[in-house]
Amino acid sequence: MQKATDVTGGSSITTSVPKTLGHDEHGSGEVGLVAQMVSRAQQLYSLPTVAMEVLKLTADEHATVVQIKECIQRDPAMTLKILKVVNSPLFGLSGQVSDLNQALALLGIKPLKLLVLGFSLPKAMLQGIEAEVLAQYWQFALTKAVAAREIANLQGKNFGDEAFIAGLLSEIGALVMLQDLGDAYANFANKVLQEEADLSEMEWETLGFDHNILGCRLLQSWNLPEALVEVIREGSPSSGIEFGRLSGQSVTLRLAHNLAEVLAHHRLNLMPKFLDQLKSTTRHDEDTVEHLVVDIQEKLYQLAGVLSVSLPDGTDYCEVVAQAYVQLSQLAESVAAPLALGDRAPHDQMIQSPEVQRLIDTTKSLAENGGVPVRSAKQGNSEAPAEELPVDPIMADASMLTEIATSMQRCRSQRCEFSLSLLKINQFEDFLMVAGVEEVDVWRQLVAAIVDRLSDGLGRVLPCGEMSVAVLLEDHDRHQTVTLTRQLLDLVTSWSQRRECHHGVELTLSGGVASACVPPKSLPPQEIFQAARRCLLAASKGGGNAIKSIEVL
Repeated sequence: MQKATDVTGGSSITTSVPKTLGHDEHGSGEVGLVAQMVSRAQQLYSLPTVAMEVLKLTADEHATVVQIKECIQRDPAMTLKILKVVNSPLFGLSGQVSDLNQALALLGIKPLKLLVLGFSLPKAMLQGIEAEVLAQYWQFALTKAVAAREIANLQGKNFGDEAFIAGLLSEIGALVMLQDLGDAYANFANKVLQEEADLSEMEWETLGFDHNILGCRLLQSWNLPEALVEVIREGSPSSGIEFGRLSGQSVTLRLAHNLAEVLAHHRLNLMPKFLDQLKSTTRHDEDTVEHLVVDIQEKLYQLAGVLSVSLPDGTDYCEVVAQAYVQLSQLAESVAAPLALGDRAPHDQMIQSPEVQRLIDTTKSLAENGGVPVRSAKQGNSEAPAEELPVDPIMADASMLTEIATSMQRCRSQRCEFSLSLLKINQFEDFLMVAGVEEVDVWRQLVAAIVDRLSDGLGRVLPCGEMSVAVLLEDHDRHQTVTLTRQLLDLVTSWSQRRECHHGVELTLSGGVASACVPPKSLPPQEIFQAARRCLLAASKGGGNAIKSIEVL
């Protein structure tokens, strides 16, 4: 999904996008802010022992039902929650289930495993968050989870339990942001709700990533099933995958997400999209949707009771749907946008709001402190001046910056990573004197051929001064780019050793890599070039054949 607002113009934010320190190809040092937040969350919020053991047992084909039952029973609170939810209308079982033996017999191992995962959110993740903010979080997450299960049933699918868990875990990244960014993120999210804008879209617009990316990486770090993580990633509209290209549980989760946006976030303008998407996957009419919403609201409060969580007061989803249908009828009579707020779209108003500025300032502080939470934004201009870089001939001209900007734009449109790798010949004057200027041209041609082969045609090589080249790589993250650059350095060195015209002078290179996970519009091409250049200069100080890299947010 391509963003519609350019935040680089006028009075909007241009320099507050956070970035981390560089690190070498072995992964030491600081990495991107997303990785910092995931690393900290993994250290502070590990899955309970019972959940980890259940995962391990269910992955073992020799594990027995008795072993799984005995594992779960070691956590009385978990057992009680499972029995409560199994006996609720969420599962629609006839008769009361009194113990785990019955639950296993009636549900099977997989649904029980998924329930264990769903009820295993670390308690520390929920501490320190204001009650009102936490209530809003639970309202959206539980609405999405229940909607996913009900929509799966409406579609005649048998993966309602999996869809339920995917919906329940899909918003976990928002909890991490609330913990690490505190009031700045809470006020930002509240402003988004007030303006009826899209939270993930605004996160991408201002930060260059969203809570869905953050949550998926955390779930991966917990070694949750990759299929579950993939459904959560694809099911979010922020994945950029069109609805028509989705399949299976991802379709159901996308539908649940859009309906939850209508019901819990009051984004009535999404109702037509939801109805069209639902119609393409199952037969329905207005009565079907109304019955669906009644069931969702009833089971939402039952689930909240099972989990002992509070929801905002006064929520009437039937009234929300009625308002959405009124708006649809008004839309049929008028061409005007149904939720036009003044002369600007909601995200235009959001970009210029103080809540956005404070969020970015706080996120920048978080990055500069190595992922240590900062509860308040820095005041004034207390930052130390940037270190002066030594003068060197590695400079980007206007044509190169245009090429970089074009590649970054394509990556934004396709929701993929962009990386820039700068390569420099070490001791260039000595090499030029022995080998001659013709060999420099041969070297550039060789680099272009190697990059084309290693990147499957996704890389472009551009001259960058006499001794350097720039490699533009689309759909390549930092790790992939560092690996490719390392292979390139080794191949060039091997080639040089066989060239008689080099007369024993070893050709060595240095590499600097800068990467962005879906580069935001607020990231100018000069900034990512300078980031790669700083890494290159640091790598060349070691005598060559070294690579330094940085992830820019």
